[in-house]
Amino acid sequence: MAPPRVFPSLQQAILRAHPMRAATTMSMQHLESADADVVTGFQERRLRALVRWAAVASPFYRDWFRRNGVDPRAIRTLDDLGSLPLIERSALVAHPERFRAYPSRLMWQAHSSGTSGRAVTVYRTPGSSIYEACALDRQRRWYGLPAGMRRITLGNSDFAADHPDDPVESVPGARQLLISSYHLTPTTLPTIMSAVRAFRPDVVDGWPSSIAVLAALLHDRGERLPLRAILTSSEMMRDDQRALMRHVFGGPIVDHYGQTERAAFAATCEKGSYHLFPDYGIVETIPVPGVPDRWEIVGTPLHNWGFPVLRYRTGDRVGPAPAGPCECGRTFPRWGSLDGRVEDRFVAADGRPLPLPSIVLDDVTGVREIQIAQRAPGRFEVRVAPGAGYDAAHVENTLRRNVDRYFGPGQDLTIVAVGAVPRTAAGKLRTAVVEDDLREPMGLSSS
Repeated sequence: MAPPRVFPSLQQAILRAHPMRAATTMSMQHLESADADVVTGFQERRLRALVRWAAVASPFYRDWFRRNGVDPRAIRTLDDLGSLPLIERSALVAHPERFRAYPSRLMWQAHSSGTSGRAVTVYRTPGSSIYEACALDRQRRWYGLPAGMRRITLGNSDFAADHPDDPVESVPGARQLLISSYHLTPTTLPTIMSAVRAFRPDVVDGWPSSIAVLAALLHDRGERLPLRAILTSSEMMRDDQRALMRHVFGGPIVDHYGQTERAAFAATCEKGSYHLFPDYGIVETIPVPGVPDRWEIVGTPLHNWGFPVLRYRTGDRVGPAPAGPCECGRTFPRWGSLDGRVEDRFVAADGRPLPLPSIVLDDVTGVREIQIAQRAPGRFEVRVAPGAGYDAAHVENTLRRNVDRYFGPGQDLTIVAVGAVPRTAAGKLRTAVVEDDLREPMGLSSS
């Protein structure tokens, strides 16, 4: 096993011990049982303060209020939100620094291509990260999961690039064991499972596609790993993945919805409903033209004061909410089905499955649109539509570095400049597609 990671452990320890965490948790617990008027009052107080702060500290909003002759003090209630502009994703692609209200040295950057194929840059404050952690803690309490639970985490394991022969790493301060999603093979499985069983995890946490790969490897060996829960996010799950994970790990699937921009948050309860967290952000839904029974999610986050983004169009869609209250008894609004990130299953040159392949696109900047396509095992094509500040050499270097890091050496990568990335028949831009006969269902194979 690789040596423990000291710096992430320290970060996690500070995050858990931060004084804001206890206060935020108490506020969330109070609002969870409050009636609608109390929740609305909380949202409107935060909104008033956030708008006035943005009008002073954020270059984008300072210019907008002055140019449009709008007094920020006139934005007082949820009904006044319509006076503010809708923020398109392209604004965060082109000029994210104009939204900053704190110096960049007090925050850190995050990038994502999301579901749109447009790489955005956002900034996060420590307070925003604490709020995110408390929102996740709230959902996990619904399932009786302890705050100090021991997690095996599969996903964006950057450490794998530095330890190509050791796909497992411990983060003691986080009570976490990292497993590289890109090194899950029958050959590495014994090493991985030896570390996992010694770690004695409570839950598995990660992308559904990554967890399903581990589950498939265990199932093929006739093994199971009983856990208290399966924590998922970032992707939509197929029915066969859901069944496989439940069969191997046994616990309930605990899914949540969010974005790199942290504009809105929703999470499943123990009865299977998605509940919106109204104290995390104000959510509006606007009809999707030409698509009945689908609404786009527009979020106004109420916690990231260093990077205020009001009425942000996420590009994600939600269906009609179920009728009536949830059987769990909570009053938080219920959501219908979410149209999140769905990606085809990629395969490396050596036959390894590659979960969430669009991760190689997330930190590519200077492009309007981007997509990665698999043409054959280990053979990939990235389509790039240049945007403001496009640097072809920098983009190519970033992509080749990312493919080597996440997919492993020996892959064939072609980069093609295009005017626009091709859309599906429904008009959507998919960030990762397979364009040959590699689409194989992941089911329960015979053991």
